[in-house]
Amino acid sequence: MIRSLCFLPDQEPRTDIPVKEYAELLANPQALLWIDFDGEPDASAEPILTGIFRFHPLAVDDALEETHTPKVDDWGDYIYLVLNAMTFSAADGLELTTRELDIFLGKNYVVTHHDEPLGFIEKARTLFFRDRRYTSHGPDHLLYKLIDDLVTEYMPMVEAIDDQIDRVEDEVLTKAAPDTLERIFTLKRIILSMRRILGPQREVLNKLARDDFEVIDPHDRVFFRDIYDHLVRMHDVNESMRD
Repeated sequence: MIRSLCFLPDQEPRTDIPVKEYAELLANPQALLWIDFDGEPDASAEPILTGIFRFHPLAVDDALEETHTPKVDDWGDYIYLVLNAMTFSAADGLELTTRELDIFLGKNYVVTHHDEPLGFIEKARTLFFRDRRYTSHGPDHLLYKLIDDLVTEYMPMVEAIDDQIDRVEDEVLTKAAPDTLERIFTLKRIILSMRRILGPQREVLNKLARDDFEVIDPHDRVFFRDIYDHLVRMHDVNESMRD
């Protein structure tokens, strides 16, 4: 599914824009275009990414493969980012699920690509459509809000894992159940998996906050610095939980 939003000054936001109009809107410097590929087959997504947006084939291959750790690549007139969403479930065993989010940021557009639905993406679409404050400061500010919402969803997950650790500690000190050791090793693997995402993702935000990217306004770097600070604290919490 391809979902689209377009914002133009003094006009109502447009949605469900035909693909044939993308090129015209990209040529309009006043337009802000957000295209979201939500589980779209590679066969239909690839021609749009390479043909209309003219992204480098290597960057497009990275986005479609869905096998990368967080990173940011500078392609001059656009940047390509890989980020990871995480969800934790204790309903049927302990499980950490990660989902990759690929983002292209240009001078007047944001393109997102993910294989499975992401809750914060849907929330952002609703918010951006209703409140012009989130889209009146350019695509880099839209990117900031997307990443901020992604990272905000980490905190309930961290608290849930910490709660599971407290329960295991209580069991060890009182009466350990037969599966206590198994849960300890499962929690250890989950925390290590989180660490492998939080570390690189922290460095991505550090680059967005400090490096001189053509498509990011220097005045907006402070927003990415704020997210970076959140990730630093979460990384420290993760280290504490691992201990």
